[in-house]
Amino acid sequence: MSSFAHIIKEIGRGKQHARDMDTGQARALFDAMLGDEVPGLELGGILIALRIKGEAPEEMLGFYQSMQAGAVRLTPPPGGRLPVVIPSYNGARKQANLTPLLTMMLCRAGLPVLVHGVSSDPGRVTSAEIFARMGIPPSAPDGVRWEAGLPVFMPVEQLAPEMARLLALRWRMGVRNSAHTLIKLLDPFAGDSVRITSVSHPDYISRMASLFNHTGATALLLNGTEGEPYANPLRCPPMHLCRQGELNTLVEREAGKDCTPEALAAAKDAETTALWIQDCLDGRAAIPYNLRLQAAACLVAAGEVRTLEQGLDYLA
Repeated sequence: MSSFAHIIKEIGRGKQHARDMDTGQARALFDAMLGDEVPGLELGGILIALRIKGEAPEEMLGFYQSMQAGAVRLTPPPGGRLPVVIPSYNGARKQANLTPLLTMMLCRAGLPVLVHGVSSDPGRVTSAEIFARMGIPPSAPDGVRWEAGLPVFMPVEQLAPEMARLLALRWRMGVRNSAHTLIKLLDPFAGDSVRITSVSHPDYISRMASLFNHTGATALLLNGTEGEPYANPLRCPPMHLCRQGELNTLVEREAGKDCTPEALAAAKDAETTALWIQDCLDGRAAIPYNLRLQAAACLVAAGEVRTLEQGLDYLA
C-alpha cells in the first residue's frame, strides 16, 4: 500500500457512518501495519478510527490471518494431548490475578499449557511477575517442562514480535488498539489447541465466536476478570465453547458458586498472590469453585472428559 488516506477516509467517518473493509483489504492493511510500513501519523489515525468504529467480522478475519502468518509457529507438545493456550495481557488492578492458578490447575490435570503475554504493565500485576515468584521463568516451548507438569510462559516479544510493537503503542497513544483484541486470539499451534479467550464487552462474544467457528478452532470464551481470562471467583461468568464450527454455552451463570473477597489472597501484589496460589495447590487454602468449574470446562474442551461433572471429579 502506497497511500493510506483512502482507508482512513472510509473507516474514519465515525461509528454511524464508517464503512468496513473486506477481508482482503483488512489483511493487506494489517500486513503493512505489522511490517512497519505505515507512517506514524496515518497509523495513529487508523488505530483510533478502528477503536471508534469497532472491527467488523470481515476485518477481524483479515487482521487475524495477517497476525497468524507473522507469528512464531510452535510444535505441539508430545503425547497427543491438546495444549491449552492462555493469553495474559491485562494483569490485576483491583483483585489478585488468578490466571497462574488456573494455569497450574490445568497442568496438574495433565494438560500442557502455554501462557503468553506481557512481562510488565505499570500499575498492574502481570502473570509473568507472579510466575517469577513461583519459580517459573519465561522459556521457549519445552516438552520436558510439559512432561513435568509445568507451564511454559512466552513473552509476546518472543511469540509475535510485530504484534508486541503494536501493543506497546498503548503507552504512547493512551488507549488500547485492535492488537489487544487480536493477540488474545493467537493460535501458536495451528489449530491443534484449546484457546481460552476473555472479552470485556458481551458483544465481543459473538464476534470472536464467529471468527473461531469460521476457522474451525476450539476455544473457551468468557467475560474475563479485569481482562484476564479466568472466571471471576466473586461472580461466575457464563462460559461458551466453540468447537467444530458451533457455539454452545457450557457453563451458565447460575452454575457458579461465588466466594467472598475474604476467601481470596489478602493483597494483589505478585508475592502475596504467588504464596496464596501455592497454598491453594497444597490444600492449605480453598480453590474458588468458579475456577474449578472453568478448569473442568477446559477439560471438556480438550476432550479429556465429556461433562463438567466428570471434569470436577477429575480435578478432585
